[in-house]
Amino acid sequence: MRIIAIPTILCALAMSLLSGTIQAQQLAPTFNLPHIETGETISLDNFQGEVILLDFFNSNCGNCFRISWEVETGIQQYYAARNGNQHGIKVQVVGINSEKATDDDIAAYLENIEPDMVLDDPKGALLRRYGGAAVPYLAVVDATATPPRVVLRQARYNGLKPLRDVIDSITGKDHSPATDTTADGSETPLPGIESDTFTHEATVDIAAMIASDIVIFDTMAEYLIKHPEMEFSLAASYRPTRMDFKTKSDDFERDTRLHGNLYTLSGNASFFLNDTVELKLDSGIYDGFQTYRTLWMDQYYRLQYKNSDGTRRYHKASPWGYSVGSGLRWEYLEGAGYIHASISYQHDVVSPGYNYEQGPPYKRMRDNYDTISSYLSFENVLTRRLRSMIEVRVDNTTARDSRLTLQGGLNYALSESWVARLTAGYATEDPHFTAKSASLAVERDWHGTWFVSLFGRYYEDTSEMEKGIATQAAAPPLKTYQAGIGVRRQGHNTTLKFDIGPCLTRYSQQSGRNTELDQLYKDREWLSLQAAVQYKF
Repeated sequence: MRIIAIPTILCALAMSLLSGTIQAQQLAPTFNLPHIETGETISLDNFQGEVILLDFFNSNCGNCFRISWEVETGIQQYYAARNGNQHGIKVQVVGINSEKATDDDIAAYLENIEPDMVLDDPKGALLRRYGGAAVPYLAVVDATATPPRVVLRQARYNGLKPLRDVIDSITGKDHSPATDTTADGSETPLPGIESDTFTHEATVDIAAMIASDIVIFDTMAEYLIKHPEMEFSLAASYRPTRMDFKTKSDDFERDTRLHGNLYTLSGNASFFLNDTVELKLDSGIYDGFQTYRTLWMDQYYRLQYKNSDGTRRYHKASPWGYSVGSGLRWEYLEGAGYIHASISYQHDVVSPGYNYEQGPPYKRMRDNYDTISSYLSFENVLTRRLRSMIEVRVDNTTARDSRLTLQGGLNYALSESWVARLTAGYATEDPHFTAKSASLAVERDWHGTWFVSLFGRYYEDTSEMEKGIATQAAAPPLKTYQAGIGVRRQGHNTTLKFDIGPCLTRYSQQSGRNTELDQLYKDREWLSLQAAVQYKF
């Protein structure tokens, strides 16, 4: 099935690229809706001779709050202060409440956004008539035309500039892009309104996993710049690990504290080739032990593997690696269907294992691996309340069989203020490795500003695959259980987030195991913490 589907998708992507984004203007669907405060019926005819920006929103949608605030200040107030667009045509932003909402939610929306006009359409009928499947959704209507025409529909918000460009292209005389006539009679484009076409986001994220003998901190800082035609992000992280090392064998006994640091740097770029196809590029590099397990095992090998004359077979480990990748994301249904296909390459230099079958001489395992990964995902808005995600990933790593990973997710709006998120995953790799996972989160929001969530996660695997690593070091079967509570506040420019909860890891110790590793592969109770702040400017 995959052999047929992937070329089909690539052909469809190519056709989408060739077709461009030219779309004929469409007649604007008429409407008669009540004003959300006065109850007065407002129709499309009320805006004859004007330019209308329809802002479809849900009063419990955080992104809707942000976008509504931006278009209210950047479109409604902007053009009101200038007495219309560049041709003197009045511009009116009309908010359309497209979900059933409580009086308190509507009151909070009106208080925070202070919109000039909001109409009520709790069943979302007008949203669907204008081609939208979910909110937020924007449409620009030229009501100077007879009959009025839709000149722009936007399921993905790209900032104010594309909206202003379209609004200022409406002359009230014809429906071609706005032009001006020079002294010699030639036509030149009208000057655009000066505006900052870039938006910026800065994020700082601090997380910790704390057990009785291990403390792991992870600090990440990211800078993101957005433009209607591209996005670029740069992230750097630092992860210090501190853990006890206790083990005893016939040759040595040690009790010490290990210190390891992991540094990472990554960059991502997205380029919108047209309205439906996005090219994604990413790369990254890291230096240091990626897990506490590899840090512990490196110390163990350092002490364990040496010749009888005292010289060491152990080679000092300096783990590091890099990755590059590229992909295409295709919006095959406007605002409702997305396909993402990508391929990536990763090179890892690791702390090697040391193996033996019947005692010395010991065999030093390989210390570098190459991985080629293929990824395919399908994201769909099934209804106004239900979204789905299906992901398929295949990893091909040196000296190992291919690993297949499947994951699916559902987001369901239980009511106006409650959302449930469910994910399930499965992975398999020879010889005899399988993993299963599931998670559930339920979130309640208040007026699109405060969000509180309860979540739980479960993971299990049969045991670590033994190809490519030292057999006696392979991890036994594992189960993890995690639960927690999260709080998030989302403002116009600043978002704050905090999560806390316990996590339990449980190993199934097997007979015939290397008991020297029991301190590493032991049951633990963890405390998981995460705090993040994001600022948009």
